[in-house]
Amino acid sequence: MDFSNEEINFLAELFKPNTKQRSPRDHMLTMKSSIPASIAHLFTHANLTLLAEVANYQLWFPLQLKIDELGVINPTLSAPEVIDTKGTQRSWRWSELNIKSQGFNIESISSTGIFLKPLKNGKSLNKLQHMSFNLSNKESISIDVEPVRQSSLGIAAKITQIHSGQEQLRAYLFEEHKRQYAKLYEDGQLIEQLI
Repeated sequence: MDFSNEEINFLAELFKPNTKQRSPRDHMLTMKSSIPASIAHLFTHANLTLLAEVANYQLWFPLQLKIDELGVINPTLSAPEVIDTKGTQRSWRWSELNIKSQGFNIESISSTGIFLKPLKNGKSLNKLQHMSFNLSNKESISIDVEPVRQSSLGIAAKITQIHSGQEQLRAYLFEEHKRQYAKLYEDGQLIEQLI
């Protein structure tokens, strides 16, 4: 199959490399305001996340793309999951709680685990248990927890399911992290090391 000169020129122009070179430090993020209808449904069901790194923390922001009736993309960020990367790669835990629930004092909580102290001697957590409580900001949380370790200090349990309040718990933990490490978030400036 032979191509005419006109077709060859068209293909050459189509695959011509971009002559404008950007420096490696010149980052650019672009987003089109509309997408082809044939792939629009992919974005409405996609689980997207944006990562921001602050000192020894990773902030994983859930990103939801909603497409209106005109095909315009409306991005929405939710409160991030805060991950402590200082050797552990685990969800950041808030420990200054004063919450009581079902015979336990909740000593600390993350989005994946909880540390409980029995209010009465001899109270234990032997199997999966449902817990409901209100955070200090009055948000209601309903979870299932399963014990991992028990000691004289208390019971470490993993959260096996969050029935309600997952977004609220993540937002609460993020707000507490921002409050405790305010210098990391000052004026949009990131500080490399915690003081």
